[in-house]
Amino acid sequence: MDATTGSKLAAETPKRSYSKSDARYWLTPGRLFKNHGAADYSCRISFNGRRSHVSLNTPNHRDAAKKAAELYSKIVSEGWEVGLADYRPEANPGSSTCATVGELIGAVSRLSSVRPQTLKVYAQAFRCLVAEIHKITSPNKNDFGKGGNEAWRQEVDAVKLDSFTAADIVAWKIERIRTKGEDPLTKKNATTTANSIIRNARGLFGRKILPFLSQSITLPHPLPFEGITLEKSGSTRYISKIDPFAILGRAKEELAVSEPEAFKILVLALVCGLRRGEIDSLLWRALDFGNSVLKIETSEYHQLKSEDSSGVIDLDADTKALFQRYRNENPTALFVINSPVDPGQVGTGKGPRYRCNREFAVLIKWLKQQGVTTQKPIHTLRKEIGSIIASEHGIFAASRYLRHSDIQITAAVYADKKAVVTPKSLGSILGNGRTSPMPQDEIRPISTEKAGESPFKFTISLG
Repeated sequence: MDATTGSKLAAETPKRSYSKSDARYWLTPGRLFKNHGAADYSCRISFNGRRSHVSLNTPNHRDAAKKAAELYSKIVSEGWEVGLADYRPEANPGSSTCATVGELIGAVSRLSSVRPQTLKVYAQAFRCLVAEIHKITSPNKNDFGKGGNEAWRQEVDAVKLDSFTAADIVAWKIERIRTKGEDPLTKKNATTTANSIIRNARGLFGRKILPFLSQSITLPHPLPFEGITLEKSGSTRYISKIDPFAILGRAKEELAVSEPEAFKILVLALVCGLRRGEIDSLLWRALDFGNSVLKIETSEYHQLKSEDSSGVIDLDADTKALFQRYRNENPTALFVINSPVDPGQVGTGKGPRYRCNREFAVLIKWLKQQGVTTQKPIHTLRKEIGSIIASEHGIFAASRYLRHSDIQITAAVYADKKAVVTPKSLGSILGNGRTSPMPQDEIRPISTEKAGESPFKFTISLG
């Protein structure tokens, strides 16, 4: 007590609390919030063992607090379904004003600045997810020539966005993983696939585009992916299971003359670390023989994955000589990889995804015969050179060579191991049965470079 006034000290004054049915409760900081740049406030309500996230359909803070209080009172007195009726109208195709899957994809196509190919991946993933949730199946789903795929896509595109919730997506994710069995490797692959579908599908609801989407179409509240998390799928560390040096040597003997385009693709992926799309549209002007470099940049035929994907790759003498020879044989060619496909058809609705599909198929078939049995054999070649450089020269060198946008991407996939480290003091017991003192050269380098030699040069001569 204060000796002079007889009143309670400030520290003893209890904080005033309000009921959730009182708007003042919701005016407390943190009670109301906005999702991903959306204009309207939302709230979270818990009652009788159920918790729900509700958009209050107003950008005014005081109005939102009043609505949240009224909503809570209605839920308590009349139940969840009655309380949410004004905020979540049933997804009846005849009454719901919410946009459809097709309308969402169309709006994103108009408003998003992402690459067309990236947007296509997002749309494919979202259609796949929605179709599996709603059990929309068709034996002709993969029939692109006779309209089977078009019919399936139209059925999926007609689905309303408010006909499924985040809970449905979670249930789909768990079921998709469980149905693959309990085998650890199969389960890991199923988890990776489910994560990939969710990650790409929610790309249609990106933070930057969401405010503009809500002005173009009616979106559900909450959004379908609100609160969705990805499953832990284990380590993404790349572990080499092939001998890249042996593969490059055999390719020189078996492909260089009989399938020169396939051989060029292999060298660009395995030695230069190029992505499939970069190889497909690589122009001869990107090869600067005078300065012995390969310049990776956006052209009129290809938009790079990101700005960080641009860069300059040094060419060793053998690789430079190899491509100089190919250039001399065809001095008027526009693209490094020859293909009869018109580049204007690539990426269109009925056109191929890649200009060099035939040449890629030849190389993939050959790689599988060499034991490269991964899902993406050509991308595995890029991973091999990344692994080699990371092992010999560190993560930073590998990140720059592969042109990753963030070194964390490189670190998650490749091990930074510049030396062979073994417990020789213990291992010696296995050899002669006696202990020995710790040797001075416990850590020895994997390889040493000769003066003036390119650090990224394969030992197989390409010249």
